[in-house]
Amino acid sequence: MKIAIAAGVLLVLMVPLSLAQGLLPERLLLTTGQYVGTGSRALGLAGTYTGIADDYTAVWWNPAGLTQVKRIELQGSLDRTGYSNSTNYFGGTRNGSTSGFRLNNAGVVFPVPVYQGALSFALGYSQLASFDRRTRIQSATVGSQYWDNFDELENGYLGMWSFDGAVDVSPNLALGLGINYFTGHDDYSLTGKFTQNGAQSNSESQINTSIGGWGANFGSLFRLGRYGRAGLMIETPVIFHLNEDHNIDGDAGSFDYKMYYPWVFRVGGSFTPGRWLIAADVEYRDWTTLEFRTDTPYEGVTQADANQQIKDDYQATTRFSLGGEYLFPAYGLRARAGYSYEPSSFIGNSGLHGNRNIFAFGVGVLVDKNVMFDLGFQFAGFKQDTQDGSSNPANLIRESVNTNTAVLTISYRI
Repeated sequence: MKIAIAAGVLLVLMVPLSLAQGLLPERLLLTTGQYVGTGSRALGLAGTYTGIADDYTAVWWNPAGLTQVKRIELQGSLDRTGYSNSTNYFGGTRNGSTSGFRLNNAGVVFPVPVYQGALSFALGYSQLASFDRRTRIQSATVGSQYWDNFDELENGYLGMWSFDGAVDVSPNLALGLGINYFTGHDDYSLTGKFTQNGAQSNSESQINTSIGGWGANFGSLFRLGRYGRAGLMIETPVIFHLNEDHNIDGDAGSFDYKMYYPWVFRVGGSFTPGRWLIAADVEYRDWTTLEFRTDTPYEGVTQADANQQIKDDYQATTRFSLGGEYLFPAYGLRARAGYSYEPSSFIGNSGLHGNRNIFAFGVGVLVDKNVMFDLGFQFAGFKQDTQDGSSNPANLIRESVNTNTAVLTISYRI
């Protein structure tokens, strides 16, 4: 029997199937999370990197930027993500928090000597997103509402293996191409008690999902005189294969399905007058084109039903970001800061759904002519309302969420 759940999806799934039939969860896997990108310099600029992209992390931000790397570069990064959540459910408040520590990237760039212009190749791994979160609720009116309490924990990530090449096709224009294999994992668990028709029941769920899919990204970088650069990055759609193993209140099983994730278009520019660097990015995704390409793992939701609901409940999003950096040449030190506005992809009936204002800052230190240390931080706070999965759409869990990310990068150029 198909179980009405899938990896990393939420509360609406953790209810009796009779109530959940016909409805998609509010947070489909890969549509939410802390999307960090790769590298601490880009993080410290709030992801404003399309018109900069002058190191290994260009494999994600703009492959054409690899032509700016003139020496062999080895780069590695570690990241730590933090998540805290304060909930209010029918007068009851509770806090939840979790954190994760992982490899952010590891890669190499090989410039190839050519007669004129530049030619570079890159190979490596980048972690793009963290799905770590924890939500705990406690109703102040136990037995009269749906949930009495629960503790929901999710840990996961999305990474990318990539092989990229870039070439100068004219004195001022570079083009780049990346072939990417996306891979990841998501572990979801929930324990709690709910009351239905006067009877209290315990619920315990565990869902583990592996993620895989192929894609490509194209980039261009145009040099605008001595101080300016303009970049364009296009990521092709990715059809993800999701392999789920679950155990819901003792009912174990597995389900494989495929989902189509939309194109990504990003443009950006940078300007470097003297010791300053100023940059801006705009990114567009049309989440209404998200689709199930197979049967869904949700009981009572056909492929056609699910794709129609996506059209109603999701929207196209436009992300804006600004970043700036200042060089202190006497100390080999770069200080940077950035801001990003990221609207939520979900516009269903639950009310506020997490438009994010992200603030970032970072520093970079050139240790000698070969070694660079960069450290970046990002912080975001937002509020959202989530349906509790009961038959009453007015039953909302009110959440106040804070996230933070830190990335340390070491780059060595030979």
